[in-house]
Amino acid sequence: MYAYNMTRRIRRIFLYSITLFFILAAPAALFYAWGYSFDWQKKRPVLTGGLYLKSIPKKADVYINDKLKDQTPAFVKRLIPREYQVKVVKEGFHSWQKKMRVESKLVTEAKNILLIPLVPNIEIIEGNLSENFSLEKYLDIQKSNDIFYVQKPSYILYKTDSFNLSQEQISSTPLPADCDYEIFASLNGRIATLSDKNELYLLNPQTRTFKLISQDVKGLQFSNDNKLLYFTSSEIWAYYLEDIFSQPNKKADNKELITRISQEIKQVIWYDETNEHIIFLVGQNIKIIELDGRNKRNIIDIIKTNIDQIAYSSKDNKLYFVKEIEEQSSELWGLSLE
Repeated sequence: MYAYNMTRRIRRIFLYSITLFFILAAPAALFYAWGYSFDWQKKRPVLTGGLYLKSIPKKADVYINDKLKDQTPAFVKRLIPREYQVKVVKEGFHSWQKKMRVESKLVTEAKNILLIPLVPNIEIIEGNLSENFSLEKYLDIQKSNDIFYVQKPSYILYKTDSFNLSQEQISSTPLPADCDYEIFASLNGRIATLSDKNELYLLNPQTRTFKLISQDVKGLQFSNDNKLLYFTSSEIWAYYLEDIFSQPNKKADNKELITRISQEIKQVIWYDETNEHIIFLVGQNIKIIELDGRNKRNIIDIIKTNIDQIAYSSKDNKLYFVKEIEEQSSELWGLSLE
């Protein structure tokens, strides 16, 4: 009889223990399923967020606060809302790092991480280039088939065909008089002009009027996805022609200073593979910088040599540059960023 009572008591204790465990564990399990975690710093449960990271090349190691988490493309879940030190590392490449803020119920993205080789593959393409050698013509970089011109004395912008058989008025108002203009047309139909006074004007396709964007501009280039890149002797700027809804979001008709440098900037071009990176020539250095300005912009020195011209070809994914060997002698070189 005593043994029977002991067995009943043990069973009852076991049943109560199991019931108490489920009473305590069920809310925790529900909180976990709903995306909650406990923030030990703030001593309270919080809704978590996440990080999504994508890199070129793939399969790079992802470190969050110096702890290895995954390989790209990586989705790191259930992160407490706060700022994290993120580092993307691959052997043989420059690392990428940035502080990124995670918010509750949101995924913070960095989908344009570009890892540059520590030692790029470089090869000579052609030697003994002529004095009037044009890298842009050599690579046959794609441009708009339309021909634009500013008619004088009206200073109205017109478009014609290659046979000059048709004429179409493009602007409804004139550009400032007493200037000569270089005309730039994107593959998406946007038009900008650069005056001989280094004033950059952008045509509004709805109102057909020109807007002054900047002064002291040395050069400009449209991207393939409707962004405008321009630079002065010491600054690089990006102008967003349409809303960008992927992170980091941008508003149309906003411009952004990408970098300011004490040395003279000689040339600036888009890296067409992402349209989110800018290659530029300063001094004897070719550098690349990302558009993503959250926390800081990663900037890498690609190569240092005596360079005259740079151009990127999306046909073979190579960066080409003209290297000065000695006075009145130069060579064409190609460099892979993969």
